[in-house]
Amino acid sequence: MPEWEYYFHGRGCCISHKVDGDEIDVDFFDDSADYFDTFFYENYLKSLRRPEPPEQRICELHPSARGVRIAVAGLLEMGALRPLSEESPHAYRIADVTSLADEVEMICGAWPDEKTRVWFAALIGDWLAADEAAADRPELKAITSLRAARCREIRRQRLGHQMSDQQRGHDAIRAMADLRAPDLDRCLEEALQGPPSSLSCAALEIIAEKDNEEWCGRVFELFSRIDPKGQIPQPHIWMESLKFLLRHGYRWPEIIASLIKVGRAEIGEAVLLSLEHAPEMALPLIRKGLLTDVPIDRTRVAAILALINSPWSRRELLRALASSDDQNQTADIRAALLECGDDELRKAVLDWEERNPHENEVGSYEEIGGRKLGPFYTFGELALKNCAIYLRYEMESLHDRVMAVKSVVPAASSPSRQWWKFW
Repeated sequence: MPEWEYYFHGRGCCISHKVDGDEIDVDFFDDSADYFDTFFYENYLKSLRRPEPPEQRICELHPSARGVRIAVAGLLEMGALRPLSEESPHAYRIADVTSLADEVEMICGAWPDEKTRVWFAALIGDWLAADEAAADRPELKAITSLRAARCREIRRQRLGHQMSDQQRGHDAIRAMADLRAPDLDRCLEEALQGPPSSLSCAALEIIAEKDNEEWCGRVFELFSRIDPKGQIPQPHIWMESLKFLLRHGYRWPEIIASLIKVGRAEIGEAVLLSLEHAPEMALPLIRKGLLTDVPIDRTRVAAILALINSPWSRRELLRALASSDDQNQTADIRAALLECGDDELRKAVLDWEERNPHENEVGSYEEIGGRKLGPFYTFGELALKNCAIYLRYEMESLHDRVMAVKSVVPAASSPSRQWWKFW
């Protein structure tokens, strides 16, 4: 099957179609690939360019894909999906439907035809699809529209009950947005007024998608009471609020000045925002991010500088490298310098590594069933070995935004190239 490619990961395998991009990812349980989880299934739906009728309908009902999680929970409760075990509820399979295979195939084959779709949609209880297919048939529309409205109301009520659930709240409000519920704005306001949570994050995502400046006042209220250095998810909520307010120019001087207060895991985003809106703030943020104790911040800031790849960005990488002898703390810096493709930078990295040789951690061994297994490596050692891969991934993800600010030079960055040659 030359049109497909694959890779193994952990206990599973992912296969991808080279042309269409379809991505099927599964973990193996009980020597079977029948079980899957919602994360893999969401990615599968997002990867489809030409979905077949079942997936097409699922995507139409769940435009954000995240709402699929609510549907999965309902199907598990009904027994239509069967979990692997109580200990592994995240892995499940479809209940036995082989006896209905012919009927399913018949419906899928007939679905593209609107004249027959109205009947099949009604037969399986999809009154939303039936109502859409009956658009030019008034005699049927009188029946389908009432049932479609009732379906939407039942859905809205169920989602409303789940909004206060700590685990399902985020998914419920996303599904409410997919439904275009009439009381969505009220739900969004309540989420912003509540404690920082995944529900607040989802509300901000939806408000950002609506991109209506009328929300600026309420987003600012949330922004003002969030601690950017508080517990997760406060740093993320603070940053998303700041980005929304900046985009609409709301209290701009006050908001942009707050950027220096950025918390953990958001410094990379703060660096980009400073280069986009206030270059004079970039250097302190860059220097903070390169040597922080948060790995994702180090990786993102190093990736940004590697993509810019200009004298000032190289100088900042070398400056940070010279100030630390820690292998993990400087791993992203060294990887970024090597990505710049400059012989002098490569020599600087080699000189640093010669002065600070890395001693591989001795992997531990475990004895299981009389067999000695190992060595097993720590996450720190694995992160160090895979640093260049993580950096390239971030460079690819950030490429377009960084290219838009590649010519920006932060205020205090005028010394010549010769400075860093003799660091």
